[in-house]
Amino acid sequence: MNYEVVLDLIFIFIFYSFIGWLLEVITIIIKERRFVNRGITNGPLCTLYGVAALLVTVIARDSSNLLAIFFTSMIYGTGLELIAGKLLERTNRLKWWDYSDKPWNLDGYICLQYSLLWGFLGVLLIKIGNPIFVTLFHSLYPVIKEILLFILLGIIEIDLLTSFITLKSLKENKLENVTNRFGNWLLRSILKRLENAYPNIKKEKKKQKEKSKVFAQGTSFYKLFWIFLIGGFIGDLCEILFCRYSMHRWMSRSSFVFSQISIVWGIAFFLATLLLHRYQKKSNTFLFFFGTIMGGAFEYCCSVFTEFFFGTVFWDYSKFAFNIHGRVNLLFCFFWGFATVLFIKVVYPFLSKMIERIPREMGIILTNVFFFLLLIDCFVTGCVMMRYRLRTEGKPAENVIEELCDSYADDEFMMRRWPNMKQKKID
Repeated sequence: MNYEVVLDLIFIFIFYSFIGWLLEVITIIIKERRFVNRGITNGPLCTLYGVAALLVTVIARDSSNLLAIFFTSMIYGTGLELIAGKLLERTNRLKWWDYSDKPWNLDGYICLQYSLLWGFLGVLLIKIGNPIFVTLFHSLYPVIKEILLFILLGIIEIDLLTSFITLKSLKENKLENVTNRFGNWLLRSILKRLENAYPNIKKEKKKQKEKSKVFAQGTSFYKLFWIFLIGGFIGDLCEILFCRYSMHRWMSRSSFVFSQISIVWGIAFFLATLLLHRYQKKSNTFLFFFGTIMGGAFEYCCSVFTEFFFGTVFWDYSKFAFNIHGRVNLLFCFFWGFATVLFIKVVYPFLSKMIERIPREMGIILTNVFFFLLLIDCFVTGCVMMRYRLRTEGKPAENVIEELCDSYADDEFMMRRWPNMKQKKID
């Protein structure tokens, strides 16, 4: 992925965040006859739309089939809205929007009406929006493009930071202390705007509670992080044993250079916990179909992004029946469905209890240590992946980091660590 592509992605994120904000504002003006500044940020941006536009652009960029684009946009837009709703509620224990009064909804987070809207917007984005607006963006002078984008990114980062501080203080009912530190007017104005834009925040605001002495209670960061680690390790082990049984040889299935963790499985466990931990009493049929659809969409997304950003293909299901571009196949989608039922009904309750039994002080220390080590592992893995791609293109090392990658992660190491990895040229 070259520098120009990075600039295009930044532009798409910012531009469609603004377009999404504009759509939300116009909709409320028509419905309620008043102006409301929607979105988490104070500026004219709804970042959910920007992230959705990025996701659909990368995944459906090569598709020409309108129906495929529609369903792709519908599935990923709906999934992203569900994840955003759950994350925002976990951040401050408040529900930001509620579709409970609409038919075919899931606990008020998503509904069929807006899922269809995501599909329609995705078609407009791929067929009309991107060809027009990205072309206009390319017509600007390179220096102007770079300066403009990075200034806007800096402003957005500051805006998101202040909004995040406000949300955390709202969760812990510590707004007075925070405002004294960062400026009473700024954070109070953010809180007032959020309550005005999302009435559910004001309706559901809770009284302060004493902090639990139980480690990783509920779906806190600590619980989700340990679920990610354990899930990634279990998934890696399952894939190693499956390869041994089906191919009669041991094969590394880790996603990282050092740790024995599958990032696909880890994120899958993380998302399943975040989205479905409250649905243990739901029917097995519901969990199976939810896991089949979302698991398949998740695996497809992982395949697209590793190819797009690193130019690598880690799995290829082209030889399987009912596959989509070799990225997913129907059999493994069903496997995701069965795995979802097993995880929510059996595995998660057990893991949750085990994690909560860890002494609080020890748990916090261990989490911070493992989180720091995992960040290092992610950085090293990213470096060796990018260097491997450059090396296969015949480009020599240009700095100390690339020289280290060539010395300690040569082609033999890469093939041993990721035996199924293939390089693929990206236009």
